Amino acid sequence: MNILVIEDDPNKSKQILDFISKNLLDATCELKKSYQSGLKEVLSKPYDIILLDMQLPNFEIKPGEDGYKFRKLAGFDILRELKRKNIQSRVIVVTQFETFGEGESYIELEGLKHKLNNSFPTLYVDTVFYSADKSIWQKQLNEIIVRTIR
Repeated sequence: MNILVIEDDPNKSKQILDFISKNLLDATCELKKSYQSGLKEVLSKPYDIILLDMQLPNFEIKPGEDGYKFRKLAGFDILRELKRKNIQSRVIVVTQFETFGEGESYIELEGLKHKLNNSFPTLYVDTVFYSADKSIWQKQLNEIIVRTIR
């Protein structure tokens, strides 16, 4: 099983990668840390599962740089491109935020889940709320992945 993790937070990505290595022994895993690098990866190589953060910097953050600016709904934009290019990876959103966007595009987590399900029914699987100090997200992620690969 090929898994792509698109996540910019170092602690969160480390915990996700540790989870994969301990629980999905047959998985190969790739990590990308920005909207651009994640998008380039999904367009160039097939993945069975994509673990996707919703808010990402436009570019990889390098020492002395800031990754340009954050895309508040970068994950939604990546899903839109998957749909447009007819790429059939299964996507699980892993987020540590309960609200997204701002102004007219402001949306709460439950509303986002509903919107993703309606907009990308063949791609979007589910959302896991990540919390660094709790392990419930690991149990939820495991259940979703098991359900997805059946």
